[in-house]
Amino acid sequence: MLRLVLHFLFGGVFVYSGLVKAMDPISFLDDVRSFDLLGDPWAAWIAMGLPWLEIFAGLAVMSGFLRSGGMLILNGSLVMFMIAIGIAWWRGIDIRCGCFGHSDATSSYRDLILRDLLLLIAGIVLVWHGKPRPQT
Repeated sequence: MLRLVLHFLFGGVFVYSGLVKAMDPISFLDDVRSFDLLGDPWAAWIAMGLPWLEIFAGLAVMSGFLRSGGMLILNGSLVMFMIAIGIAWWRGIDIRCGCFGHSDATSSYRDLILRDLLLLIAGIVLVWHGKPRPQT
């Protein structure tokens, strides 16, 4: 039961995050552009596609249907997010994360990386302990 609740909470974070971004794709595009990693049209493709990827992967984790694939996508995304944040930090760029909706304030690199690292640890624990063990 606890495992199901944890999957629901982990997936729910990404469903919520994706819905917030999908409802305001133009603001999310501005947030993606603030990283100065991708030019158009790539930034626009990310801004339009990433929210739906998060929603569907989060739903997979929550429902159990294709859960392994959803976990792979979300954990891989967290690694990519941390890399993008680290590159922006190294380059000294003021970014707006847009992770849970648009904000005009710049984001704290340390807070973003810590949050994503904690989510990644939770995701890895769910993958590690989320599979039923064979009965002997």
